[in-house]
Amino acid sequence: MSGSAARRRPGVVGLAKRKLPVGARSMELRQAKPVDPDVAEFLADVDRGLQPHLKSALERIPDLHPLKEGLTYQVMSGGKRIRAALCVTSSEVFGADGSRALDFAATIEHLQNFTLIHDDIADGDTQRRYRESIWKRFGVAHGINIGDTFALFASLGILDSDYPESEKLGLIKLVSEYGLEMIVGQALDINMRRNDCVTESEYMDCTRKKTGAFLAMAAVGGGIIGGAGAKDLSLLREFALLAGTAFQIKDDILDIHGFKGRDTGSDILEGKRTLLLIHALREGSPPDRIRLLQIVNKRRSLKTAEEVQWACDFIRKTGAIEYAELVSTELIHQACGYLFSLPDNEPKYRLIRIATYLSKRMH
Repeated sequence: MSGSAARRRPGVVGLAKRKLPVGARSMELRQAKPVDPDVAEFLADVDRGLQPHLKSALERIPDLHPLKEGLTYQVMSGGKRIRAALCVTSSEVFGADGSRALDFAATIEHLQNFTLIHDDIADGDTQRRYRESIWKRFGVAHGINIGDTFALFASLGILDSDYPESEKLGLIKLVSEYGLEMIVGQALDINMRRNDCVTESEYMDCTRKKTGAFLAMAAVGGGIIGGAGAKDLSLLREFALLAGTAFQIKDDILDIHGFKGRDTGSDILEGKRTLLLIHALREGSPPDRIRLLQIVNKRRSLKTAEEVQWACDFIRKTGAIEYAELVSTELIHQACGYLFSLPDNEPKYRLIRIATYLSKRMH
């Protein structure tokens, strides 16, 4: 994006143009250096560009407690902005001014808030981004209502944008189609929690839909805004599906380390079938496998801190973290292969760096 464009709409500038520290929500993260400072800079810059869009959505809501308070609480909790950055960068690959993609990037962030709030309710998570989750702070009934509001913000973000009508229609269709993939992925994820024999292939299929489709929505949406053709949009989709799967695997690893802004071992508490769990069950002794399944299959309220700690320690002992790191890295390599035939410019290489960041990040 040009310097003049950045001045017209501050917040989205070229990669590596500014050097600001990366914010963190825990002492460990504050002390850790970002894997790629330039990508961290760009994510922070995208966040600044998004703020007017996110806050203007809040202005639609009357000062009604706890609706307005809950929406504001969620927006102010921040986020990694990885999907928004993929959207902005994908548009720039095809020659668009990155600021033009911010309306749809904000739509993606609204959808992210929608999914997070409902996920926390479904999983019983009491923390999100190192703070109380929405349902924990405002109750389940209000939590559902607050979450639903973000879905409407997402639609209005497209409809009220300056995009041509045909482009708006294409983006709404994209959100609907990829959103359905995410819903199927979520259903698979929930169903797998009742299955003690989940395979790695089943996990990959679930994750490709649940998480990969969301990143693909962001990247393909950016490509549409940039004017990409059908072939290039297909390449962006395949890139993001694989990168999104790697992103989720890294999330599963961070959960074991306690770097996700919620309780360490939350996936164990929720009984989720992660790649780490699948590997541990494959590599552990029969008695340890039985104990691990007994723990993850217990109701969340009956699991003790000692049991969760044992499960996390056992997963580490089997080499599951190292294995998952290798799988995540390989998926990123495969994902980036889909980008080689795209226009050869700086934004394309930024996509590659963002993808690498997905599997190497610290939070």
